[in-house]
Amino acid sequence: MSLAHPPETREALLALLDWYVESGADFALDDSPHDRYADSARAPTAVSEPPPPSRAVERGEPRAPLTPAPRRARPETLIAPPDEAARAAEATAAAARDLDDLAARLADFPHAPFRDMARHFLFGAGAPGARLMAFDAAPGATEESGGAAFSGERAKLLDNMLAAIGLDRGSARLAYVSPWRPPGDKALTPQEMAVFAPFARRHVELARPEVLLLFGEAPARIMLETGEPLAKLRGKCFDVRCGDHAARAFVFSSLDAMLKSAGLKPAAWRDLRAAAALLRS
Repeated sequence: MSLAHPPETREALLALLDWYVESGADFALDDSPHDRYADSARAPTAVSEPPPPSRAVERGEPRAPLTPAPRRARPETLIAPPDEAARAAEATAAAARDLDDLAARLADFPHAPFRDMARHFLFGAGAPGARLMAFDAAPGATEESGGAAFSGERAKLLDNMLAAIGLDRGSARLAYVSPWRPPGDKALTPQEMAVFAPFARRHVELARPEVLLLFGEAPARIMLETGEPLAKLRGKCFDVRCGDHAARAFVFSSLDAMLKSAGLKPAAWRDLRAAAALLRS
């Protein structure tokens, strides 16, 4: 991408980079600027057969280095109508035998949103068979850059919440609705949730937690199968059934929202204590 009037000051360059990151363009495809519009305008070049080995090579003189073979491209996401993609997700998730199989099937699912846009597949963290399971919507910029699930500021807040009720990652399961970071950390659309929902619900069915903590809109919509606003869902305990497994669920504001607004934390603490009391009972 080229600019007609490129910024000339350091401050302007930093502001431009910040804008790229906010827009979701947070890593480079090439080491240097590349005009792909000019490439597409050029006529395709015919591929010629390589010349036979020269006599100099036969006499043992140094051979010119061979051009390395191109790396195999990752299979691209297949575009399908939303209903068809959701039905395929249902069938794929239902066929998973265990959590490892579920992760592999989701990683290879051809209709998954963001699969070709993110660098890391981040399925979850913590203990697979824990009694408590926490769901966040998707990894953020820190997780995407470092490649470790639940490693940013939101994860620190979640770790502190777990510690407040005597738990840690060795005694809790942490999971995402989307294992790939959405571009620009955008919220999941209803169509995207419909594709990820069967995998998230199958995750619960296979992990078999007793209590679910649902942070933000996407986990609450998927697990409770409701369109109610979060404000009406907080402060209550819900019965959730995923396949043949039943659990109790509590809805929280998103971790991002709680980081930005301390006023949301008292209500979160109330629901966290209720979840802890349920585990003790």
